[in-house]
Amino acid sequence: MPLIKHKPSLYPNAEVLVSGTFNIMHAGHVQLLEFAAHYGRVTVGINGDEYMRVKYGDKAIPLLNRAYVLRSCRYVEEVVFFNEPDPSELILKLRPKYFVRGPDYTGVDLPELDALRSVGTTLIFHNGKKIHSSSAIVPSLEPELFEVLDL
Repeated sequence: MPLIKHKPSLYPNAEVLVSGTFNIMHAGHVQLLEFAAHYGRVTVGINGDEYMRVKYGDKAIPLLNRAYVLRSCRYVEEVVFFNEPDPSELILKLRPKYFVRGPDYTGVDLPELDALRSVGTTLIFHNGKKIHSSSAIVPSLEPELFEVLDL
């Protein structure tokens, strides 16, 4: 008997977008992706390396490494990347039915709101508690983790 069972999607044909840096994949990210999968087929938009260098400096996990880890998650159907500071252009291009944000975005002024409204995307916040922070984890990591994987 499985320890944790995957819950089926409420709307299996709906397109769901989740975005972020996903610099270090942790249990909080998995909870967010599992929550998003209840609404449909999950595409994760991750920030490109240029944005990551600005935000994290030399503590940025390379794009291909982050995409590789994310794609291995059972709740993720597709991983795409964007170079803009926010996912507005990605939302306009993909036109998802749902856009899911983590609990840390509740009450925050989201720059992508206009894009969401213009394509009729429903914004959903995961109501869980933020339990981890990539920004808090990254400073203690070994330099080898920031090298590109040989895939």
